[in-house]
Amino acid sequence: MTKHSKSEIDPSAELGKDVRVGPFSVVGPGVKIGDRTEIGPSVYIEAGAVVGADCRIFHGASIGGDPQVMGVRDVEASVEIGDETTIREFVTIHRSAKENEKTIVGKRCLLMAYVHLAHDCVIGDDVVIVNGTGLSGHIIVEEGAFISGMVGTHQFVRFGKLSMTSGMSRIGQDILPFCTVEGNPARLIGTNAVGLKRAGMAPAIRSGLKKAVRFLMQGDLNTTQAIEKIEEEIEISDEIRYLINFINDSDRGIIK
Repeated sequence: MTKHSKSEIDPSAELGKDVRVGPFSVVGPGVKIGDRTEIGPSVYIEAGAVVGADCRIFHGASIGGDPQVMGVRDVEASVEIGDETTIREFVTIHRSAKENEKTIVGKRCLLMAYVHLAHDCVIGDDVVIVNGTGLSGHIIVEEGAFISGMVGTHQFVRFGKLSMTSGMSRIGQDILPFCTVEGNPARLIGTNAVGLKRAGMAPAIRSGLKKAVRFLMQGDLNTTQAIEKIEEEIEISDEIRYLINFINDSDRGIIK
């Protein structure tokens, strides 16, 4: 471990091998830091947070602070961050508002500067969130989702896997997996064609998803009717079934 002389590390914190801690950073009690993780200057990691191996945390980030909930203070909860995740300048990640629960960030994520993750968010693996985006409490972001900059979101929203959210969008309902939304309020504009191709999805699967999304966007069909047409006219791959189940499980409704 390489610790700068002007950093502060609580004696109960557990730091793996080859961890580096920059000047004026604070690592609180009970914090666990994985091997080879780099913590830059003026980083604050509060009590009980767990950070995986090979992570990079840049200047001014704050991890594990009290949730921004009226009347909730000093709750015994935590933040957990997966391996190989990068947290850029001035990111804030608040711990859960529930006793012994966690706010979770997965593996290989990239949270760009000034991103805010509120209490009880669950971020899947390989997620990218761009500068200045704020996620309210209890939001789920599934694996491989891409959220552009300056996006605002309502509590309890779900971002489907491999979805794309365009910059400065206002998100009040769930975003379908494999799809792109944009606008204020946001609207569905089609599949995330580039993202699906980069993820190695077969052309036939991408074509089926594109047809399914066209049914969902069709103005003369409600969501139930669109699902019926999908099941009647499209071969049901795992991805199509995932899309249908996502819609049926949605509590807030989907962006169309």
